[in-house]
Amino acid sequence: MCLYLEYKYYSKENINNKGISMKFSFKSKHMIMAVLFAVLSCGLSACSEKATQQTVYTAESTLTVLESAASQYVEGDFGTPDTDVVAQIKAYDSQVYTALVNVRSSVEAGDSVATVDKVALTTALAAFQAYLIKENIIKSEDIK
Repeated sequence: MCLYLEYKYYSKENINNKGISMKFSFKSKHMIMAVLFAVLSCGLSACSEKATQQTVYTAESTLTVLESAASQYVEGDFGTPDTDVVAQIKAYDSQVYTALVNVRSSVEAGDSVATVDKVALTTALAAFQAYLIKENIIKSEDIK
């Protein structure tokens, strides 16, 4: 498996531009799962504000990895996609994105991030990951 993804970060300074673009290439599922595990094990709710800022960037990267794997499923790279699974993927993706925007907005404004927002982001990322595992889009044994 070779997963390619492009990560774009839009800050207040470059939101109207093309954004900062970085390309990642993961040659194995082990590398993908290591990134996911690192983000989820940090536990956004336990991080300081500076660490939370760094974790937001990592959460954005994690979401990009999940979206990339989900996109491969939706595009039929793993066979014919189930429309119910596609709809659920879109719902989870939307939940994570909304939670991420809430946390990122607080961090960029220099405000304290509410615990409820941190927990919502962590929970949404974990739920999206768990769903992709359940649907065999990514593998749970690769997380260990």
